[in-house]
Amino acid sequence: MFSPALRRALVQKTTVAPVAARSFAAAPLKKVIFTAHGEADAGTREGNVKSFGEHHGNLSLKLEKHPAHGGKGGGTNPEELFSLGYAACFNGALRLCAEKNGIKIGDSTVQAATSLGVVSEEMTAGVPLRVGLAVKLDVEIAGVDDATAQKCADLAHEFCPYSRATRDNITVEVSAKGK
Repeated sequence: MFSPALRRALVQKTTVAPVAARSFAAAPLKKVIFTAHGEADAGTREGNVKSFGEHHGNLSLKLEKHPAHGGKGGGTNPEELFSLGYAACFNGALRLCAEKNGIKIGDSTVQAATSLGVVSEEMTAGVPLRVGLAVKLDVEIAGVDDATAQKCADLAHEFCPYSRATRDNITVEVSAKGK
């Protein structure tokens, strides 16, 4: 994202005192259902990510800058990975909320589009730029009309752990239609 020279200059001008590991949570977990593990190397938006641990694992992906920022293509990026996780989690929440609310639905698909963009030009953590995320979720549900599809999507948005984690932190648009 930044040239090596700019990165060195920013690091030289920015000193950050070490901080003990902290946890920031609106509501602590009362019971852990499972924990997923991931690792990134190289310390930049280029390198590799992989999953590990006893439950899942063996997922290994190459990270690469988006072609608009000098990437060659063929790799993934954090926003794409976030979109995949959010879409999968939201679809599970959608199906569960429909069932628990007595709404019969057919097949469902959720498409998540995660955008990385500039929030402002102010300094953040010694970097002369603030960036942020925005997500658009497009939901299609078979066997229901548009109003019922939107109701199911709204229920899922209230329940989904990704939606709860991003609430009041980033813009998330949810639209749904029946088919």
